[in-house]
Amino acid sequence: MMLWGKKEQYYLWYTAYLPLFLIMVYRFIDSLNLFGNIEIIKHIVKTLTKTGVDFIVILLIILFSYLMYKLVIRWLLKDQEINLSGNTGSSFWIRSIKKLSVNDYTFFLMSLLLPLFSLDYESFINVAVSFLIIVVIIIIYVKTDFISICPLFFTTGYQVYEAIISQHSKEAEQEDPSVRIKAIIITKSKNPDLDDRYRGRRLISNIYLITKA
Repeated sequence: MMLWGKKEQYYLWYTAYLPLFLIMVYRFIDSLNLFGNIEIIKHIVKTLTKTGVDFIVILLIILFSYLMYKLVIRWLLKDQEINLSGNTGSSFWIRSIKKLSVNDYTFFLMSLLLPLFSLDYESFINVAVSFLIIVVIIIIYVKTDFISICPLFFTTGYQVYEAIISQHSKEAEQEDPSVRIKAIIITKSKNPDLDDRYRGRRLISNIYLITKA
């Protein structure tokens, strides 16, 4: 039984792209000087200089986005973690484990950075097209259950690994290797010990939330 549907994945990905959305909106507003005639804005820009204002706004966007990352991931995983700590879920052994490679994150990073450097945000059309492209990318992520590279995990203390997990003994696995599961595991344990037993619940597809039993 899967714990998450498509809705939870959309929450993850829209939150993941939140800093990009906010920066695009800020650049659009700034390029058109929409609030430039407000006296307090003029005073702030004169005092801090334009570069200083840009730096502060970007810093606030990053801090706000990070706060939202933590709140959303806590909201989505809190109940599952409580249930696992109460000995629900399935018992697993981890047979092998490795971290995701940097290449796995390349597409996300490119989709995050390219719109910021390749488009002129004085045009509403450019802003709308950028938003549409990101929405299409998110739909593709959700349709393929591809949440393993979502930055909400590794920026909030979770570890994501490619792993082989099993609910069976090694003897049973030798008789029937198909009982081993090739999975993506999400856990707060750094460098999980292969000698320990874990409890896990399947979030979606082959992605499991794992905690030490």
